[in-house]
Amino acid sequence: METKQQKIVNLTDSARKQLANLIKEEANYPDGVRIGLSAGGCSGLSYILDFGKTLENDYIDEYEGIKVLIDPKSALYITGLNLDYQGGLNGRGFVFENPNASKSCGCGTSFSVGDKDIVLEFAGKSAKNVCPSENKG
Repeated sequence: METKQQKIVNLTDSARKQLANLIKEEANYPDGVRIGLSAGGCSGLSYILDFGKTLENDYIDEYEGIKVLIDPKSALYITGLNLDYQGGLNGRGFVFENPNASKSCGCGTSFSVGDKDIVLEFAGKSAKNVCPSENKG
């Protein structure tokens, strides 16, 4: 009997379409899209969304041919994450909804999990922090 494994993250239809378009444009032929955490940002940790190759211990969620690569440490903080893509007049981009977040900052790109604060970031072509409250000192 085959057991269906629960996915770590969920991609909305609009996020899947946008990621598929971005992967087609990527010259380095990635295995998939990596979602993870790194130290830094205005609150201590940053969410990373980037193209990547599969690493040995990665969890892999697959959605209609799109592989989402997640390292085990990041999986602890992003299990249940919903990734959406929104366009329109009020801005556009990837929106992360994390049920593990205990509070969010006003800009919507920083959140806290317990005693750790996390900043959302897209690191595709540049690793610029997108949180407007970033300390520049």
